[in-house]
Amino acid sequence: MTSTQQTSTTAPAPATASTTRAGITVPVAGAFLLVDAAMTGVNGLAYVLAGGWLADWFGAPEPLVRSLGAFLLVVAACVALLATRRPIPRRGVAALATLNVVWVVASLDYALLGGLTTLGVAWTVLQAVVVGVFAAGQVWLARRG
Repeated sequence: MTSTQQTSTTAPAPATASTTRAGITVPVAGAFLLVDAAMTGVNGLAYVLAGGWLADWFGAPEPLVRSLGAFLLVVAACVALLATRRPIPRRGVAALATLNVVWVVASLDYALLGGLTTLGVAWTVLQAVVVGVFAAGQVWLARRG
């Protein structure tokens, strides 16, 4: 047999965890992301519908509260969509984790420098902690899930 007639007898390698990194298949991943979507959506809805009251209680400008609410509603819809994909896209979860880390940093910055009321500072720090927990879980899913 000449060199141009040789054929490969090597079978393709079986799919393993390292070769199927495109999607997350951990059973709880979808539920975890749906809880994030629900909490984000409830927060966003409250900010949109009760923006005036919340702005007074928190010491934040009403347009900021309502704008953040609208943003959170869009994020909640995107997270819910991400949660229903099979397999769940690893890059999407990594992007969500990045967004959540940015949210945590911005929230803590605003809590310290934004001139909020005591209730506003407490709420902003509390939601930053919750978002940080979601971000940590999403980083884990993006890396190992």
